[in-house]
Amino acid sequence: MDKIIKIDDVEGKVYELDNWKPDQGNQVKKYFSSKFIELKKEYDSLVNDFNWNKIIFESEILFVPVMGKKYYLYKKKCGKNFMSLINPSDWNVEGKFDFIGVFIQDSRQKWNKIEDI
Repeated sequence: MDKIIKIDDVEGKVYELDNWKPDQGNQVKKYFSSKFIELKKEYDSLVNDFNWNKIIFESEILFVPVMGKKYYLYKKKCGKNFMSLINPSDWNVEGKFDFIGVFIQDSRQKWNKIEDI
């Protein structure tokens, strides 16, 4: 098979496509691999956020949430989830409810799980 010739107009060099193709191929492969990993992490984060929001919106909430305030998600023994204003350390929930996590609602009304209580 004949080699493909390309002329570099900037420097006036002539080189064969076969001479640079493997190097370019590795760079492109690295780019797509790293981009895939980045998108996969973003997708996993989006799915995680979606699942937490689904759980919360299906939970019992007997108040109007205030943006930026911490709320506490619990599960009753019957399996029903509910949101509360009360921190588990301020309320003796042991044996009555299972504490699930702490959440804050943002300006888009999306619930965000936070780690600290």
